Amino acid sequence: MSGFCVKGIYASGMVLQRNRINCIYGVAPEQSSVSLSFRGNEWTSTSARDGSWKIEFNPGEAGGPFDLVLKNRDDVISFTDVFVGEVWLLSGQSNAQLPMERLKWSYREDFKLPKNNNIRMITVPISFSFDGEKDSIDSPSWICASPETLGLMSGTGYFFAKNLSQALNVPVGIINASQGGSPISAWMDRQCISEYRGKIPYLEILKKCEDAEGVSRFRKEKNDAIQKWTEELYSGLEMPDLNADDWKDCTVPGEIDELKTAGLLWMKKEIELSETEAEAFNSKKTFLWLGRILDADYVYVNGVEVGVTYYCYPPRRYEVPSGTLHSGKNHIVIKLQKNSSAQKISFTPEKPYYLFTENVYVPLVASRHVEKCRELEVPDGEVCIPLSGTWQMKIAREMQDRPSEVFFEWQPTALYNSMLSPCFNYSISGALWYQGESDAFHAEDYAEMLEKMILLWRRKFVYGTKDFPFVIVQLPNFADGKDESNTRCETDWVNLRRAQSEASHKVKNCGLAVAIDAGEWNDLHPEKKSTVGKRLSYEALRLAYGKNDIPCSPLPAGFNIEGNSFVIDFDLQNSELCSITNEENNVKGFYFVAGGKKLEVSGMIEGHKSIRLNVPDDICGKVTSICYLMADCPRDVELYVRAKTQGSLMIPVEPFELSVKGSC
Repeated sequence: MSGFCVKGIYASGMVLQRNRINCIYGVAPEQSSVSLSFRGNEWTSTSARDGSWKIEFNPGEAGGPFDLVLKNRDDVISFTDVFVGEVWLLSGQSNAQLPMERLKWSYREDFKLPKNNNIRMITVPISFSFDGEKDSIDSPSWICASPETLGLMSGTGYFFAKNLSQALNVPVGIINASQGGSPISAWMDRQCISEYRGKIPYLEILKKCEDAEGVSRFRKEKNDAIQKWTEELYSGLEMPDLNADDWKDCTVPGEIDELKTAGLLWMKKEIELSETEAEAFNSKKTFLWLGRILDADYVYVNGVEVGVTYYCYPPRRYEVPSGTLHSGKNHIVIKLQKNSSAQKISFTPEKPYYLFTENVYVPLVASRHVEKCRELEVPDGEVCIPLSGTWQMKIAREMQDRPSEVFFEWQPTALYNSMLSPCFNYSISGALWYQGESDAFHAEDYAEMLEKMILLWRRKFVYGTKDFPFVIVQLPNFADGKDESNTRCETDWVNLRRAQSEASHKVKNCGLAVAIDAGEWNDLHPEKKSTVGKRLSYEALRLAYGKNDIPCSPLPAGFNIEGNSFVIDFDLQNSELCSITNEENNVKGFYFVAGGKKLEVSGMIEGHKSIRLNVPDDICGKVTSICYLMADCPRDVELYVRAKTQGSLMIPVEPFELSVKGSC
């Protein structure tokens, strides 16, 4: 072997940052010459005594495709299909990571689009490390958006790149370094954590994780325990007698509390099909949707396994093979795994539960007013069978709780070292951050940690600008399936959003993509990633590319007391307030805090830049706070800002709370 190689995330199909110094680096025989040829230009370097080399170069204006060729003595490394444009880092947890494959039912048209050379992405493989920063990843792979590859791309990253490339008419490359469930501490280095005032518990965890032998032993013990539990759970289990009389009725969707321990539950539903319906199902693609289930499930149709999901979050969308269904009685059977006695088996409400042929449009989020399949549009020749309602169940096995798992990739510094640091020498234009769900339980510390992380990243990405743009996705609306409310706050999502806002306004060149209308009250992983991607692109265009006609989500500039009213003013230069629900300019989503109680109130838009809130006589003089959308999952998101020069561009006003010192 010659020892000549490139490190980092460089590969064919990549996008290089235009009009800025880029750096490519690797290893070669000591003190040997390395040359780079690109777009008719050549740069050279000499490897050091340890074999390391790097070449700094400016790839020029946007364009492509090009070949990038590296030579060392008789060895040649060629990267083909290289483009030059804008490069952005995307990082965070599962909503940053969520691939388009999970979203294909929401964005069917995007999967029909032709190959788009202007949208490219590298997904950094999931890995963790506690022994310092890594400088490379194994087999980096950049892909271009096409019907064949789109499902592999992050939905958030894809829609950001799609909108940004259209606005700038240049290629956009996304470095997707994200991992589901990861807290912010996993994306920071040891030094940064040690400077944090709440460092003690993090450093104690790090001390344990840096013991490689201990980690390996602990992982084996945990994996062995889970494997033993799983084997015991399923050992000797057979399909039950579907005609036995020991089945009990239950309702789907909803909670099922019959199984008090961990274990297994059988569920079944019988459906009867006519010959015409059976023929339709067997001549077309057929799908079985079962909403979302806690915890895991194996699904059978007439004894044929049609789908398996091993954890609670993904939507259950299974394809039924042709020939599985027949005229007469058919059985859908679920083998349902419950991991803990502390939880209840749950079929998430307002999710779609249907058996249908491919050309039926089934809403991904069921309307509260659409309860029967006949109210859906079912084209001639198609079939749709509603599965909500009465099912039957029986306990298959009772168990002790499943042994807990330890996710080492969630521990402090784990992802920073292994997934982020190999990207540090890549030139980027800015960073996108979609994370916070896993840190909501300690929201009081989040703003400080986020500020420190942003400054750390800006130091480490040495080929970005000094204060490169950093855009935060503010957590969307979510109520953990407990319904919507303008005032309810049972978790810390409100405070986490507040922390994200605080960091975005405190850190230089930092933006906030408000997504309070882009969530789902019953799903931690909402599918409105097109909305999130657009909002991120708006902030990027505003911060990085001087598009000053694009508004940002505003906070109040202040308020005045006028008689029995509060008048809240906004500093709006290129935009104006508007309501998306009516022409009367009334907006909901506000409430007063008075005497420890919360009172909902509607506002009135005045002069396109102010909101008037009238105070009821019985609490006049008692109001201590004015709140807007300060709830986990506010029911009424109605107040937006509209760009004066782009009337169709509307962005929601940021949630806020104003302390009142005075009297109406």
